Amino acid sequence: MVNRLPVRNEFGYQWMVAGPNHFQVCGRTTDTLPAGAYTVSLDNCGNPHYHARDLQVDELINFTDSLPAKVLGEIKLFWASGERFARYGFLHRRGYLLYGKQGCGKSSLIHQLVSSVVAEGNVAFFCQHPYSFIRAAEKFREVEPERPIVCIFEDIDAIIEQYGDAELLQWLDGNSQVNKAVNIASTNYPEKLDRRIVSRPRRFDRILRIDAPDARVRGAYFGRKVADLSPAELAKWVELTDGLPFAALAEVVISVCCLGNTLEEATALLKSLDAHNPSSLEFANSPDANANGTPTDAPIPF
Repeated sequence: MVNRLPVRNEFGYQWMVAGPNHFQVCGRTTDTLPAGAYTVSLDNCGNPHYHARDLQVDELINFTDSLPAKVLGEIKLFWASGERFARYGFLHRRGYLLYGKQGCGKSSLIHQLVSSVVAEGNVAFFCQHPYSFIRAAEKFREVEPERPIVCIFEDIDAIIEQYGDAELLQWLDGNSQVNKAVNIASTNYPEKLDRRIVSRPRRFDRILRIDAPDARVRGAYFGRKVADLSPAELAKWVELTDGLPFAALAEVVISVCCLGNTLEEATALLKSLDAHNPSSLEFANSPDANANGTPTDAPIPF
């Protein structure tokens, strides 16, 4: 007698084992989660749901010796070293913490890394709520034990401020026993992170500062976005935008090419905005402020 493996029917349905001698139809199934980036949530029964999300890759520029290329190279070497980790009794996981000024391209770098990981057929999970994220990652591992995953914690300081760090530290320490995972976190405020996060080995093995784009990146960006610039004009754009964060480069193009401002006007305004940190304390000594330092035309608090 020939033993036959169960075959999924034409509708993609299978039987779910709901308990001892208890079965039910579990609906359409698939062997693997499609390659992509996902956010996760739990339903009222605690079952994880995986929601595909778009990646913002239209503004990204890569160079063979750029930081994204170097990090991707490290991650590829990491994936290939699983046997060595197992030989020495370590979980196969790695952590990167990206920090830098707002707008300098941390999110762009993350999306570029995730896009490359997805292109190789793997998946990435973006953490919004640590508890839901960990349950979803554990369930994913039950279905796909060997597939590499990248776990993203954008603005990790905000996640900790809202939910605390207990569950997050459990995850970073590998207590969930989820293997073959790379953790990538970002923050604008590294000083807000407890030393337990940034100084404990094996939580974040690489801490990388992300600065404003250099002249080569600015030149490549403007050369692609404003393709009709002459070499002399391109050099001027690169020179005048020195020190601006990555997010400001798009605004320069919009201000000049879409709104009709001069390059000098656009860059001067953006640099003034970059240097200005608005604060309510500005109104404290205003002649229009009352005795409590509140502007007289401000809404009256109830």
